[in-house]
Amino acid sequence: MSSTVIFPAQPEQILKGLGKLWTGLGHEEKQQGKPTVLRACAMTLVVATDEDDGGFAASQLIPQLMHGHPCRGIVLAVSKTAEHDVEARVMAQCWKPFGKAQQICCEQIEIVAHPESWPNVGPTLAGLTVADLPVVFWCRHKGALSVHATPEQKAGLQVVLDLSTKVIVDTAGEDPMSAFELVMRLHQNGRAVADLEWARLTFWRQPIAQIFDNPMRTNKFSNFHTVEIEHEGAQPTPMALYAAGWFSGFHKAKVKFRSCQGFCPGLHSIRLISDEETIQFERTGPEIMRLFSTNGRERVYSHSEESLYALLNEELSIVGSDPCFDVAFNRAQELLIGQ
Repeated sequence: MSSTVIFPAQPEQILKGLGKLWTGLGHEEKQQGKPTVLRACAMTLVVATDEDDGGFAASQLIPQLMHGHPCRGIVLAVSKTAEHDVEARVMAQCWKPFGKAQQICCEQIEIVAHPESWPNVGPTLAGLTVADLPVVFWCRHKGALSVHATPEQKAGLQVVLDLSTKVIVDTAGEDPMSAFELVMRLHQNGRAVADLEWARLTFWRQPIAQIFDNPMRTNKFSNFHTVEIEHEGAQPTPMALYAAGWFSGFHKAKVKFRSCQGFCPGLHSIRLISDEETIQFERTGPEIMRLFSTNGRERVYSHSEESLYALLNEELSIVGSDPCFDVAFNRAQELLIGQ
């Protein structure tokens, strides 16, 4: 849908632009004799990025997420190529549910700021969050999250954090110690934190968990006293530590890490050991997984790397804190310190 540049990007100007947008949509619908537009919003989703694409990837992903999580989407792109210190544009993202004539529309705001203007976006964002609804912040601003972030980058990050009820980061490929220190720092003031590395672990956890969902099973999960994790690289990745934390966190099972030459970066296999049974879930190819038990159960799965859409869709389904993640993270910290 067409949009116009708003400069200066002040909250009142942006909200005025949104008002004109909705008025235009309603007028257009009435002229064509169609059902009225349904304006939907369950949260404010803020995405901050310093990627070279000027926020293009994020702005393309938000409309997809809106179908399952209606929101006011705000993309905050920090770019040296910005024409003004801070500028914005507004648009409506609309779609028709299958078999319906009425359009569902959500608001999308794109803000582009020079790096030196990044610490000053607070007043703009504060005036744009939807009152009485959660504010979820997906931070893709690598510079601001880095341990080498400048004071200006830290100040800009803190401004957005102060408005957020939940923060989503991605520690894939990061040093585990630095990654966990970041998650702990973001947890301050009771703020919920999510890590997309944890969401990537869902496929590993579910098949194993389903084994223990069987009420007829006599060898319970608490009987498995050892967890062995095989991972690519010299040291356990955040994902490997999360896996170890989850499978050992409830009854403090013994954990062993092993480095191996896997098919993909990160986690390669999970092995649960009890006195009478061993369960193993492993990669046998780049997109093939094998789950087997020494008691005779065996199954093969097809699994490829999850898309960002799938990972975010999962995390946005949990608006508050995730107790499962909290248990895994706390135990993973203990295991990392013990390495």
